[in-house]
Amino acid sequence: MSDHYVVAGEVDPEGLARLRRLVGDARVSVIDAYAPGEPLPDGLGDVSVLFAGAAPGAPETLERLDLLQLNSAGFEQLRGSGLPERVRVANASGVNDVPISEWCVMQMLALHRDLPGMLADQRSGTWNRAARYQAELRGMRVGLYGYGGIAQEVARRSRALGLEVWVLTRSEPRFRDDKYDPFDRGPDGFPIPDRWFDSDEKQDFLAGLDVLVLCAPATASTRGFLDAEALGMLPRDALFLNPARAALVDMVALREALVRGDLRGAAIDVHVQYPLPPDHWTWTMPRTIVTPHISGSALSTYCRPRLWDLFCRNVERRLAGGPLLNVVSAADLALQS
Repeated sequence: MSDHYVVAGEVDPEGLARLRRLVGDARVSVIDAYAPGEPLPDGLGDVSVLFAGAAPGAPETLERLDLLQLNSAGFEQLRGSGLPERVRVANASGVNDVPISEWCVMQMLALHRDLPGMLADQRSGTWNRAARYQAELRGMRVGLYGYGGIAQEVARRSRALGLEVWVLTRSEPRFRDDKYDPFDRGPDGFPIPDRWFDSDEKQDFLAGLDVLVLCAPATASTRGFLDAEALGMLPRDALFLNPARAALVDMVALREALVRGDLRGAAIDVHVQYPLPPDHWTWTMPRTIVTPHISGSALSTYCRPRLWDLFCRNVERRLAGGPLLNVVSAADLALQS
């Protein structure tokens, strides 16, 4: 029996044509996106490769399912899904690294040069040439928690602006050829950080930063990373950016730190509730820029073509019997429980 490829969600016409060329006479089905845990429509129980946003209902009944290609970098939606261990899961890391890193640069500049203050002066007709409006990023130190594709893109752009790059990760940063890179940069394109810290050196890492950027997934080992204790380790005039996951931060502690003036500013793109209600206190946190999870998403300029490029590359590798890109390890999947 030949493979059955099921695509659940938006189609990129060029990507779909490429998929059909790759798989030849194999069956390809395109269906609407489904909610996590929602069963696949009748007739799709023989799926062998599924391109979707989450695991479907009763995945243990899909006896031929070999690969679940997610359309998101995050994979916390698989928590409690019952997905069998035999099913390989690949995420979409690398697809939105560029727009998210550009969001980070935008927020660093906006916070450091107090763009909100400039705009307020403009609205009030105030001629204010304050020193903070003329500050440079050059010479500052940015710290990245996690060093996957997003963090590496932030590192590249930070270096171009003259910032020093520190990294806190579970293991020493290194180039990995099993991760999706839309630009196919090899080892020579890997941005080696100026300094690397392991998990036991959290205080030394945080205490030396001008800017902290969270770039880690939400797992049992990363949730609550930035709690009241960690916030107290940061310098008083530090900036904080979170384009990663809300679960990494104790938002009440963050708000209190901002109210006290323990942080100079924050930019938040991820939230505990979607959509964030108009009366939620997050909107009015002092010295904070709040955005509605738009640092990188399905509407990013090149998101859909890159997503389909990743999927087709993995189909090609699967057909050739080679290693897949962006495989989520069993250990990381287990951390979702």
